[in-house]
Amino acid sequence: MSSVKIRRIGDILLEHGVITEQQLQTALVDQRQTRLQLGVFLLRRGLVTREQLGKALAEQYELPFCGFDEHVTHGQLVRLLPESFARRRKVAPVELQNKVLRLGMVNPSDMEAISEIELMTGYQVEPAICLEADIDRMLESAFDDKIKAKQTAVDIRIQELEERGSETIQLDENLEDSDAPVVRLLDAILMGAVRAEASDIHLEPDSPQMRVRYRIDGQLHQIMTVPGDSEDALVGRVKVLADLDTAEKRRPQDGNLTIQDGETRASFRVSCIPCVRGEKVVMRVLDESSKTFDFSLLGMHERQLATVKQLLDRPHGMIVMTGPTGSGKTTTMYSMLCSMDSASKNISTIEDPVEFRLPGINQVHANNEFGMGFANGLKYLMRQDPDVILVGEIRDHETATTAVQASLTGHLLISTLHTNDAVGTVARLSDLGLDNFKIAGALVASIAQRLLRRLCEHCKRECQLNRSLLELIYQGREIPSGLDLSGGFFEAVGCEQCGGTGYSGRVPIFEIMVVTPQLEHAIESGMPGSTLRSIACSEGMVDLATMGVELAQQGVTSIEEVYFKLSG
Repeated sequence: MSSVKIRRIGDILLEHGVITEQQLQTALVDQRQTRLQLGVFLLRRGLVTREQLGKALAEQYELPFCGFDEHVTHGQLVRLLPESFARRRKVAPVELQNKVLRLGMVNPSDMEAISEIELMTGYQVEPAICLEADIDRMLESAFDDKIKAKQTAVDIRIQELEERGSETIQLDENLEDSDAPVVRLLDAILMGAVRAEASDIHLEPDSPQMRVRYRIDGQLHQIMTVPGDSEDALVGRVKVLADLDTAEKRRPQDGNLTIQDGETRASFRVSCIPCVRGEKVVMRVLDESSKTFDFSLLGMHERQLATVKQLLDRPHGMIVMTGPTGSGKTTTMYSMLCSMDSASKNISTIEDPVEFRLPGINQVHANNEFGMGFANGLKYLMRQDPDVILVGEIRDHETATTAVQASLTGHLLISTLHTNDAVGTVARLSDLGLDNFKIAGALVASIAQRLLRRLCEHCKRECQLNRSLLELIYQGREIPSGLDLSGGFFEAVGCEQCGGTGYSGRVPIFEIMVVTPQLEHAIESGMPGSTLRSIACSEGMVDLATMGVELAQQGVTSIEEVYFKLSG
């Protein structure tokens, strides 16, 4: 860095024609009333852009300027420094090459900070000028309270990565060493997801680094990035644990893996698929240690809970769960099975895959390669003297036909369909080639489900009802006259407790269409869905929209969340 006296930022911007003399003098007067640096003050006033200010700062200090890019800035690299030190000194590591650490600094003349960091890291520090807002964003990204505080620290040493140079970690005996960087990295990602109560982990090939994201409360959050030269090793480690073919990179593969960390045991359903930039891996988190299947913990309304229990007492018929992927259908079905007396009933399932092991219940893994798809598997189960059968999904004509036959011949059958609501079950079964009279005779109930994000109790704020959204939620249908719309509505704000999202946790809503004699006749007659809905509502069905609005009126969720989940 040059020993020449540092030029003033205002003079540099004036020379470049970015601001006028009048603007500079006015800004100097106004800036004295704040504690902001002149450059930041001009930026906030909109008189300069980030690029213009960065270029001027680089000229002022005769140093390179660096900004924040979440796809490039390495989370582990930033965490080389203690968070409290980095925040106090307003610094953040941005690059490491050949034992030289590029350090973003708000005040690059802080030689004391540079000396301390060289002692801490053992690297030679090369300062770069950086805006305070960019430093804050780097630190927030690296030390995110919402997720980082919950997850296992990803303590892979940057030095170990750098010592490899351009070589990638090979899949050899070193991967069995618990101290190998890729082993510790994957363990931290997996257990971090369990502790953050994530439902899915996404390892996504990207340029220049792989993204690692968790799905928490139904929303994806980027956790970290993995250096490009370690992508293959990380994916390979997943495949080894999931017993997949590590050499096969052109075809999709599915598997399962289980890890144990102290008393915490977790399983993951693994899906690999080739993409243009590499292999993408998605892992569904199946936390066996904390998962319980109990109606009392499900969050179902008391009147709906009583209805479901009556349905489960039926000796035969078909109960169908509907909703999009990730709406909690499997949890609800498992709760149904666990509420039954498995000592006096033969309860069997065929699933793809079997996500949780249920005591006292016979669970079969569907496998088309061995002639045990849903349709064939159901036929075999019929010969096992079952009382209750769960079929993971009805997705084709053969499975639908066999399911209807099972429900008409003295068995209670529970399964899932992908439809938007409970009434849509009838149309979907018809699309699969079933006659209306068979649907009417077999179907005893259809249950639609959604998961809504709960408002954070620490920061939610009371607000007026957005009636425009309310009308959109009901999609032109008449809003029930008995719906209480007087006060009690809240909106998401965001705080440290919820990581700025305004939400924490999720709550289910259900729509239960019980097939009464009148509905059975309407289905058999081939009446349209709108007519079926009118009949069901007149006979006591509370639809998803009303259930969601009721929760919003109680301050449990927001009207925006109801709209997003039902109309988005």
